[in-house]
Amino acid sequence: MRIAVLLGGISPERNISLLSGRSVVAALRERGHEVLPIDPARGAEGLMTEEELAAITPHLPSEQLLRSFSPWMYVECLSSDLFRTVDVVFPVLHGPYGEDGRIQALLELRGIPYVGSTLRASSLATDKHTAKLLFVAAGIPTPRWIATTTEHARHPDVLQDIISELGHHVVVKPNDQGSTVGTSVLQNATLEELQAAIEHAAQYSELVIVERYIAGRELTVGILGEEALPIVEIVPSSGIYDYEHKYTPGKTAYHCPAELPEDIADFTQTLALSAHRILGCRHFSRVDFRLDPDGQPFCLEVNPIPGMTPLSLLPRAARAAGIDFPELCERLVSMALADSGSSLRS
Repeated sequence: MRIAVLLGGISPERNISLLSGRSVVAALRERGHEVLPIDPARGAEGLMTEEELAAITPHLPSEQLLRSFSPWMYVECLSSDLFRTVDVVFPVLHGPYGEDGRIQALLELRGIPYVGSTLRASSLATDKHTAKLLFVAAGIPTPRWIATTTEHARHPDVLQDIISELGHHVVVKPNDQGSTVGTSVLQNATLEELQAAIEHAAQYSELVIVERYIAGRELTVGILGEEALPIVEIVPSSGIYDYEHKYTPGKTAYHCPAELPEDIADFTQTLALSAHRILGCRHFSRVDFRLDPDGQPFCLEVNPIPGMTPLSLLPRAARAAGIDFPELCERLVSMALADSGSSLRS
């Protein structure tokens, strides 16, 4: 089978996408497929060489590099002959223009089957504010939050209202980014600290989410098809589970399956499936939670294209369920083809 893996892209999560994509390329080649690693940020010249794949690092891309990219290259790439004989596309693009429905729209216009959620579900999941509104409507517990902008938050009365509503311990994050890019966790926040955190998050998204911090344990639930995988508990060596702790070896411990009472584990997995479904996600996702000291899970967000290196959270959970990484990637391709009415060909 001829499979195109989309990796890289133009968001701040570009290099993480490259790492994920490289892993998926290797896994699908191991299963005997012809795999094309394509970076849509490079337009019609997006096919990557083996040397370029080998040189990938997890460091944040420079602002200068990101500014050099144009969204138009996505259109050029998807319109090119690179996809003329492709059977299915496996997008491993994180953040804006890859995880928010825009690349999915181009794939649907071209009529190519693809792994992952549709443009509508991708857009809903990436929009944290809208997703949380849907969680509340569906009865899925989520931390209280306020959505704001830098212009709105420049008024001291607004900042005071946020602290009065949410307390002094809050998480401030961009509305549509992942990998904790632009995220701040504030303890005993002053008005000045809150404003600075909002302005920092606003560098990555026009809308900013200020969310009540939930003390407790960090959990995540991978979804594969219609099944909730074993829960992963995330224990950073210090502070919060930020970009450094996610992508620096030895900075974080992972426990899978998480040591939880059976009723709490079952309830958390049920909530994860509910969040996945209320957004209309398909094939796979990863649902993040905080578990408070009373055993109440709070859903933070749904990641429609989770990290896909063999050591990422969803593959780690799949491995605990007896599914190795190449098989995981193969299953996802099979799901995409089944949804398109095709059949898997070796």
